[in-house]
Amino acid sequence: MTSSLLKQHSLKKEALAGRLSGAGTGAGALSLRKRTSSNLFRYAPRTRARRRLDLSAFNKVLNVDAAARTVDVEGLATFESLVDHTLPHGLVPLITPELKHITVGGAIVGIGIESNCFRHGFVHDGLAEADVLLGDGRVVTCASAGEHAELYRALPNSYGTLGYVLRARMRLMPARRHVHLHTTRFRDMEAFLDAMRAATETPGVDFVEGLFYSADRLYLTVSRFVDDAPRVDDILRDHVFYRLVEEREDVYLTTKDYLFRYDPEWFWNLPDTTGYRLFRRYAPRAMRNSGFYKRYVDTKNRWLRRAGADTEGGEEPLIQDWEVPWEHARELTRFALEEVDLRGKPWIVTPIRTPATPTIYPIRANTLYYNLGCYCQVKKRPDKGDYYYTRIMDEKCFALDGIKMLYSSTFLSQPEFEHRYNGEGYRRLKTRYDPQGAFPALYEKCVLRH
Repeated sequence: MTSSLLKQHSLKKEALAGRLSGAGTGAGALSLRKRTSSNLFRYAPRTRARRRLDLSAFNKVLNVDAAARTVDVEGLATFESLVDHTLPHGLVPLITPELKHITVGGAIVGIGIESNCFRHGFVHDGLAEADVLLGDGRVVTCASAGEHAELYRALPNSYGTLGYVLRARMRLMPARRHVHLHTTRFRDMEAFLDAMRAATETPGVDFVEGLFYSADRLYLTVSRFVDDAPRVDDILRDHVFYRLVEEREDVYLTTKDYLFRYDPEWFWNLPDTTGYRLFRRYAPRAMRNSGFYKRYVDTKNRWLRRAGADTEGGEEPLIQDWEVPWEHARELTRFALEEVDLRGKPWIVTPIRTPATPTIYPIRANTLYYNLGCYCQVKKRPDKGDYYYTRIMDEKCFALDGIKMLYSSTFLSQPEFEHRYNGEGYRRLKTRYDPQGAFPALYEKCVLRH
């Protein structure tokens, strides 16, 4: 760390400790305030008001150690700012989520994924150590060994209910200037899945992901870092990324554009209308990101609600990620295609293999999983009740020995939730690290929205 950034960081920590020490917070009274857009997509609004803990000043990249391939970064720094600091050194985080404004701390205590998870695990698998703010104002440093090793293992999937990451030391990997993407269309699901698994075992492959629309329209993209490219495709102005990989077998992107390839459209959520085509072409760069688009949608919906207008229009979100062991990939895919209508939008899939099993995200280590994601609005099924598609996909995922991420809504009962996410282990950690209950419990925060 530079001396000035180190001093600023220390002063900020001292001020936080002073504000929280003896403040008498309890009963889940604290929640996080930040300046970036939230990348949580739980469907219902929070039902309980809390004192907002403003950590937005903890948003700096403190130091890049190119020789050690590590970076020290504050918890509220975005992945875009992190990549901007590391890429000039020829390095990037092991896992970089696709949306620029996801924060480092948020991805550690959530479950951050990308198209190279088959090689490096989740975002938290790149964590060397973290300074964590506890509810009583203490800041403890945790790593894979030492006094707070159990907190280190419990940060993933804790969503700030045990403490907030103020500083993280993350491992980095070498990166080249460009990424070459090669896409193959498949008309047979078996062949698609077999090729995807084979790609994870092929030397020199850096990234693997797939998009599919139907049982005979499946696209597998296998990508590699390269130094030179015959051209560089523009996915900010000229092309929409997810369509481009359907149209061209070979696509070449700058490394930064590849890492954040779904950000300009928030995957596929910008409407395909004349107005939005003009927006894509001419809007200032500062407006061509998922954070701006999400703020715009949230603001528009607030005004519509105040005016008494229908903000849903017969639609509801289906923004989710599910993971099942690879042997169940085919069944989950078939179920999704047969039971869920995305109205022409794609599903996205990527293979995942993690080196460790987090305490409260019990995915098996060193086992290949199949992640299926959906990020769009769907038509409601009035005859089936609210969030029907979410409910049936959750049920199928769990029936296939799978697990789902909690950045979005789930509707599990508390006993089933605790069974799925190691409630017994979580309660023990909650007693040690948040005995006064300054932060809400995981079920309250993720399911009840208290």
